[in-house]
Amino acid sequence: MAKQKSNTLLIRKILLYFFLYCLTSAIILSTFYFSANPDDHFPVLRTVIVLFASILLTKYFLYMILSPWHDVMTLLHYKNYNKENDDFQPRVSVIIPAWNEEVGILTTVKTLLHSNYKNLEVVVVNDGSTDNSDTLMSDFVRMYNQKPSYQRVVDLAYHYKQNGGKGAALNTGISLASGDIIVSIDADCMVHKNAIANFVDCFRDPRVMAAVGNVKIGNTNRLIGVIQYLEFLFSFYFKKADSLMNTIYIIGGAAGAFRREVFQKIGNYSTSNITEDIELSVRIQNAGMKIAYASDAVIYTEGATELKGLMKQRLRWKRGRFETFDNHRYLFFSIKKHHSKLLTWLVLPLAMFGEIQLFLELFFLIFLYMYSFLVHDFSSFISGVIVVSSMFFVQILFDDKSTKKVSFYVLAPIGWLLFYLPTFIEFNALVQSLWGYYKKQEITWQKWQRKGVIDA
Repeated sequence: MAKQKSNTLLIRKILLYFFLYCLTSAIILSTFYFSANPDDHFPVLRTVIVLFASILLTKYFLYMILSPWHDVMTLLHYKNYNKENDDFQPRVSVIIPAWNEEVGILTTVKTLLHSNYKNLEVVVVNDGSTDNSDTLMSDFVRMYNQKPSYQRVVDLAYHYKQNGGKGAALNTGISLASGDIIVSIDADCMVHKNAIANFVDCFRDPRVMAAVGNVKIGNTNRLIGVIQYLEFLFSFYFKKADSLMNTIYIIGGAAGAFRREVFQKIGNYSTSNITEDIELSVRIQNAGMKIAYASDAVIYTEGATELKGLMKQRLRWKRGRFETFDNHRYLFFSIKKHHSKLLTWLVLPLAMFGEIQLFLELFFLIFLYMYSFLVHDFSSFISGVIVVSSMFFVQILFDDKSTKKVSFYVLAPIGWLLFYLPTFIEFNALVQSLWGYYKKQEITWQKWQRKGVIDA
């Protein structure tokens, strides 16, 4: 039955890809069969759209140029630190906050217990779950602790607390942890066996105070999973450029590492911000601390399996980022010496500019389609195909070997069409965020139907 369902999903995916290929080919071929109409009745509007698009496309172009240099610069930069610190084996505490995560919690814990890095403890904090996760974890910890000491190389601790939100769960974990380096991992992840060791390598540089890992979507059986996989691929690939410029301002809860002194200096996670990870990341930047990107610290996470779940997730992210930007608005165009000027004068303003463009995106798209068919000018669409395809191929060439799959080559020419879905979801999240922020409506730690990281 499961095999039949899998085959049905595969057939649907192939048919959809075929349709998108036909649509893309038709648009490109139309430029050869239809001569452009020289009459342009919307010169001003067209100029505005081109201007908005050009600014962000220029940003992506620059990021494409910078990102491949990350691995080269990292290798050169850490070469001396590796020689000087051959015995660098700090105590690492991995904190896993969990709320109703019975589907994936044991998988996450087991992958950490098989880590190649052994000076490690795993601290699971159950934030008042009402499902079966407490029983699962209690039984697992009891059986694990009954093993002979030589089989328990990694320490495992479990704590159940009254529900207080993800930030409170993480803070409880920090208070229970004994490590010099604190790592946060979500309870729906699979952690590569080398991920913790690769995180630690970043901290050989005494200037690095925090690091973000390379998160990949593990469940790609459905199209919605494929789209999220592509989103994360782009996003985390561009963190290479942000790392070079010291402009990382989002350390996701699924894969973040911190020196303990970060919390001692600037405090723990916020318990009032719904995206406590973003708020902490911006606070780290505000303190003038260096954040690195550990591209080889790979963590697979479960993406939303349904549209409703994905929309709830993106609403929380969007609303939380707005709240964080509002609370730290003095960072924008800051001239303080310890602030990264590329962050305060370029990256953060461009992030807000992107939200303005997103707000106008629906109107722009309607106009662009009407304009293109009226004047027979499809150059904008062709430009989109070229830019997105180029971004795919650049990542395939310079990213790690695990991403070199045939599917990337297949998806490259039609990726621009697939990205319309997340654009719609982000637009919906933006509108709801602005309205909710105006109405002061609260958003809680969202949940959707978990199925597990099934094909990482």
